[in-house]
Amino acid sequence: MIVLGLSGLPNAQDHLRRTNPGIDKLDERICQGLDSAAALVVDGRLVAAASEERFTGDKGTGALPVHAIDYVLREAGVTADQVDLIAHGFDYERHRRAFELTGAPFDEVYASATVVDGLTTAGWERVAERFRPVRHHVAHAESALAPSGFDSALVVVSDGMGETESLTVYRAQGGQLESLHTQSIATSLGILYGIATRFLGFQFNSDEYKVMGLAPYGDPERFRPLFEKLARFDADRGAVVIDWPSGALAEAEQGYPHARAFLAEAAFTPAVPDGSIQQNEADFAASLQERLTTLLVDLVSYWMERTGETKLCLAGGTFLNCKSNQSIAELPGVDGMFVQPASGDDGSALGAAYHVARTEGGGLAPVTGPFDPYLGPQYGEDDVRAALEARPDLTWRYVGQGDEYFADAAADIAADKIIAWFSGRMEFGPRALGNRSILARPDGEKIKDRINGAVKFREAFRPFAPAVLDAEVDRLFVTRNFEPDRYMLCTAKVRPEARHTVDGIVHEDDSARIQTVRPDLAPGFHRLLTEVRERTGAGVTVNTSFNVKGQPLIMDPATAIDTFAGIALDRLYIEGFVVEGKTK
Repeated sequence: MIVLGLSGLPNAQDHLRRTNPGIDKLDERICQGLDSAAALVVDGRLVAAASEERFTGDKGTGALPVHAIDYVLREAGVTADQVDLIAHGFDYERHRRAFELTGAPFDEVYASATVVDGLTTAGWERVAERFRPVRHHVAHAESALAPSGFDSALVVVSDGMGETESLTVYRAQGGQLESLHTQSIATSLGILYGIATRFLGFQFNSDEYKVMGLAPYGDPERFRPLFEKLARFDADRGAVVIDWPSGALAEAEQGYPHARAFLAEAAFTPAVPDGSIQQNEADFAASLQERLTTLLVDLVSYWMERTGETKLCLAGGTFLNCKSNQSIAELPGVDGMFVQPASGDDGSALGAAYHVARTEGGGLAPVTGPFDPYLGPQYGEDDVRAALEARPDLTWRYVGQGDEYFADAAADIAADKIIAWFSGRMEFGPRALGNRSILARPDGEKIKDRINGAVKFREAFRPFAPAVLDAEVDRLFVTRNFEPDRYMLCTAKVRPEARHTVDGIVHEDDSARIQTVRPDLAPGFHRLLTEVRERTGAGVTVNTSFNVKGQPLIMDPATAIDTFAGIALDRLYIEGFVVEGKTK
């Protein structure tokens, strides 16, 4: 059985822009159905997945993922006609009447026909009879449950909104999801964090990670009373309660102006972001982050006690917040935890495919190892050589992927150079996990400033993550070694005695968002870090995504080479080629 999973609502953002001429760039993601992606499950096993943005360069696009679909089919060696079922990570049809009564553009934006018609226009046949809409939160839940390997677990989904929900708690047993608790979008933690992000001058539903990065520079005590009054946990019902003033969530497409006005009156008028750290904004971010973490910890604790479950599966954009994930992982009752690396809406494509494969496609293959996030395209020597030959202004050499290649890259890192590393299949999800990465020595000279300023062109307060050999983790960090550590989804405290070794990746709160590298998932990257350890004494590097501000994670050789040529990297290591830089 072959199941194609899709995410995205292809008309949603176009409708938003057309009906809101002159919309602020910061508000262009206040709509459903962004981050479109495709995933393919064959005989119960996930074989490929990719986000559409990686092919088009339009970051976060919700367009019909025609390029991603083409890729996953080619990767599996199947045609469109051979796909048995098409799973979509939204099911608005159940709410058609309610949406139509509100005057919402249902047929244009939310209807399943927008995807069915799009595929038909793209040349697909028999789409409607193969099409299976999946409830959005069910898709998120399956995206974490299916690859976790847990027979029994508490599954929590939290995001901005599904069709009408913003938070759902499930109990999973034997692969079946039992819904225990759900909340509407009026009490959405994702929307709360998004409005606060927009209040601080960052893009809604995009830049929340910047607020998380800013938070450790602030004092949470200053605005704690505001957030404690605004959002609380109801221990009688096991529910998050958010007490927005009446009308605060109106005019969402205009950037929630009423909610932002409420926050300004209760707190301050924020400055326009300029990349620096402003104390008001940092204190506000710290209070927001503290409240989110407290609420999630209370929620998970309540439902773990209520169900007796000790294993957790988490998905939805809220759980890309690695600081909150750390606090959840540290709960004493948790003895296993899996967070879907693509917890945003791109991951709902694979969750929808998993769900339909489980319920209609003969079941899922047994989980025999860790979830493999390297699901995207890969390129060979001929692809890279052709891209390099199109750039006669660059100096390069081919050495192959043998001992010399890994030794040279490790020597560059040891010598405090900043390199790009392009290898194998592209990662699925927002984190670069060593196949499309920028790497550097974590104790390098002003390494954070050098990468932020001359390479990534981003805010100076943004932290960097370390990739660390599994054998080195406990020596350098304090962590429970749960699965999220593999995927850069959890922060960990840096051991005081190890700080000098990793000074460039230690955040203001003495934490770091680690990626534990083991040979089973990333043998090449593990080999490189082993070479680094031989030269520096520590198998750890800075690991940040190979892209620049506003650019999706790089997918292909041509984009990698062009990007390398435009930024201050010392070398690019790409499938056995070493690119030195521009000719003299």
